[in-house]
Amino acid sequence: MKKIFIKFKSAFMVLLSFITVLLSSCGVLGTKQVHGDELKKLSDVELFETVYFQILDTVESFDNEEAALSQINVEQKTVYILGTYDMEIQNGGLCQFFVNSSRAFAPYVEDSLEKVGAAEHKKLFADFIENNNIDVNDLDSFIINDLDQYESQTKRYDFDSFDNKYTTLPELTDYITRYIKENTEKF
Repeated sequence: MKKIFIKFKSAFMVLLSFITVLLSSCGVLGTKQVHGDELKKLSDVELFETVYFQILDTVESFDNEEAALSQINVEQKTVYILGTYDMEIQNGGLCQFFVNSSRAFAPYVEDSLEKVGAAEHKKLFADFIENNNIDVNDLDSFIINDLDQYESQTKRYDFDSFDNKYTTLPELTDYITRYIKENTEKF
């Protein structure tokens, strides 16, 4: 029963995050900036979402993600990269992470996982990359143009095995939230 609840909770959080991102990007939701002691008053879920969406707003204010990432601090980059990585995997799995533009973050995932102390997540990702001889700095072969190409991408590697193991690990957002708490002044 606990596993079902955890999966439901994860799916609910992804859906809620997606809806919030959609409403924010359309201008329906305005994001009030929260910093310092105000952040410390938030629940863990509110803390993660508030910080992630504030960073997302900052990133979207630039012409491109590369320019944005060069302007935000290391802690913000870590939260943004791992928040995006987790949402992609929760939504469609590791293959989706590689197929979407988020693949640009792949070279930074292991280091970011290290920063937040998610050793088992880091090992799972590193083992998958190593066992499949994937060069995270050259993921152009994952670029697709249609659904048929996506289907063929899902068959290239054993993504299902990775995704199934990922769901058995502690929630990555818990590690990210703890990292935010340890570095509140950076957000």
